[in-house]
Amino acid sequence: MRIVRLIAWREYMENVRTKSFWAGILMVPIIFIGIFFVQSKLSQVTPTRYYLLVDQTGRYEQAVQAAIDLEFQRKILQEFISYLLDNRKETDLRLTAANTSSAADQLIDDVGADEVSALNEWIVNGGLDFALTMAAPYLRENAPPFVHPPQQFIAATLPEGINDSDSPDEIVEQLRPYLSGEREILVDGRKGEVFALILIPADVDNYITRPNTMPTQSSNPRIGIQYWGRNLTDTRLPNAIERSINREIRRNEFVKNGFDTTVVRNIQRTRLPLSRLDPTAGEGEEGFSLADAYQQFAPIGFVYFMFIVLMQSVQYLLSNTIEEKSNRIIEVLLASVTPGELMMGKLLGIGLSSLTTIIVWISTLVMFLLFYQTPETQAITRILEVIFDSELIPWFIFYTLAGYALYSGVFLAIGSLCNTIKEAQILMMPMIIMLLIPLTVMPFVVMDPNNTVFRIMSWFPLFTPYLMMNRAAANPPMVDVIGTTIVLVLSIVFVLWLSGRVFRQGVLRTGQPPRILELFQLMRRGE
Repeated sequence: MRIVRLIAWREYMENVRTKSFWAGILMVPIIFIGIFFVQSKLSQVTPTRYYLLVDQTGRYEQAVQAAIDLEFQRKILQEFISYLLDNRKETDLRLTAANTSSAADQLIDDVGADEVSALNEWIVNGGLDFALTMAAPYLRENAPPFVHPPQQFIAATLPEGINDSDSPDEIVEQLRPYLSGEREILVDGRKGEVFALILIPADVDNYITRPNTMPTQSSNPRIGIQYWGRNLTDTRLPNAIERSINREIRRNEFVKNGFDTTVVRNIQRTRLPLSRLDPTAGEGEEGFSLADAYQQFAPIGFVYFMFIVLMQSVQYLLSNTIEEKSNRIIEVLLASVTPGELMMGKLLGIGLSSLTTIIVWISTLVMFLLFYQTPETQAITRILEVIFDSELIPWFIFYTLAGYALYSGVFLAIGSLCNTIKEAQILMMPMIIMLLIPLTVMPFVVMDPNNTVFRIMSWFPLFTPYLMMNRAAANPPMVDVIGTTIVLVLSIVFVLWLSGRVFRQGVLRTGQPPRILELFQLMRRGE
């Protein structure tokens, strides 16, 4: 055992002393943090966009403006939450002794839980003016004033020579150079591109779909409200306009049929809650909360993390073994130790390297969340708190270690049979495909974790670490937990024993990798 520990320590130090090891470890969090920063900054960069509105009915212009105002209020709410997180007092970060949160904390939680409902409440309560008054006691003394974000969508007047009473087709043809970016419009003395044209034809009401009527069939794509824009992937504005105009149409229908719109609006806001309850939870804890949703989908993140860690570990094993074999270093090592001791030492040493990788990644994440607090990082922190308070961590530790023990033996045997990375990649391909199978079914496992197909797949040892981790949050049947664990442990022992036989025969082998028949002969040959 002392020899195994020495070999393991040597393997570990051979990795951690190299610059490439630390560069590879730090590259992953740097890339993810960089992506996070880029996405955060891009979401804050909202260029002013000019739109043209032609309402030939004269009835829907206010609905369009209401939709744009609503989107603007959403932007103000998001900016205010960021401002509040950056400038509130440190004492407000903690819950009071009565286990209640401040009004500022409540607003942040409401936005994180349901932004649509929080936005409606924001508007009803008076918007930014009310929020500034409410948040004043919770802001630090030297907090800067809140900077009002600029309006994102601004209405522009039609260019000269274009008559809004012309036919829709004529209007579009005249505005096509502006819509395509070939020409710019002048707004308040500044030139700018037209982001979108909202064209509401005079006969738009002919396309209203009512119950018990056949929808209008037409091969012409220019039916109903016409939204023209080059960036059609940004659906916020057209979706908001569609919702707002449809609300206006329904209001008009109520008025035309003699209904009091105030009464109708109050009726539409009438709700009956539906309680989602978990029969396996304790008394008083049956309610399904946002924390439960985090726990339900958290195993997907754990499985991806397991896959990254295991792939990195086996990559270390392969490259290290092939390098020592090609440099003849392994022959020197085998002059002093047995092949079994060398194999176990390598597995333990590379395992310690992988553990170092996990510790560095987790430490980097914790420091990032502590020193960079935004609404997004606050949400991540809450999710992690829920996950670490759950019972998923022991599952993750066990299946990560078991998966490493199972897969490392296979890949170490592959490395012992190859002289180059290219040869190893050919033999690795079937195993990689095998590992991708449980990853492809993960979303379906979350929705139905105790499905018969997934229960059967869980008993296949190569799938067990991934699928059982994926099913962990759903309290799988105890027969699956105990049975698959026994099968997995026995499979690890068998794979390590079999890999040891291949390693002993293949580590000193030169030339081309053995074919399948030769491989079976190596396994049978043993010593």
